Amino acid sequence: MRAIFPGRFQPFHNGHLYAIKKILDENDSIMIIIENAGESFTFKNPMTAGERFEMIFETIMELNLKSEDLIIVPMENIPNNAEWVHHLKIMLPKFDICYSNNDLVKILMENDDIKVKRIEFKSREIYQGSEIRKRIAMDLEWKNSVPENVYEFITKNKIDKRIKNLYRMIE
Repeated sequence: MRAIFPGRFQPFHNGHLYAIKKILDENDSIMIIIENAGESFTFKNPMTAGERFEMIFETIMELNLKSEDLIIVPMENIPNNAEWVHHLKIMLPKFDICYSNNDLVKILMENDDIKVKRIEFKSREIYQGSEIRKRIAMDLEWKNSVPENVYEFITKNKIDKRIKNLYRMIE
């Protein structure tokens, strides 16, 4: 079976990695959907789709997956939620199940007869994109919330400075 796992991944963190490992334990392959691909340089969505792709790809490759086990697809948002699942079906290779804890995703998928499975949260208070971005912006510890290569990618590419500057704009 091929599973899809949609998310913004702003940034990709250890909770996402935990979920992907669980999904791969239960399925033959995974398609990671980078949502809101066209949004970037805001505090809520500071990274580009390309930056998120690189973080995810580098992390997942450390799991020694075969290339046929993994597909990463950036997807633009569409304005009509009722058309979202249809949009996925025409833009993506066939998939069998969706993994998500997002209630709207669950409603939309089930409305189109696609099974949705929730993923047990792992340390949600630590592994949450909004919390990690806030910790970066406030110079608090965040390194242990993300895989090592993600931390290195964010700091090397000065995305942490971008997040701090974007945070100052919303204060």
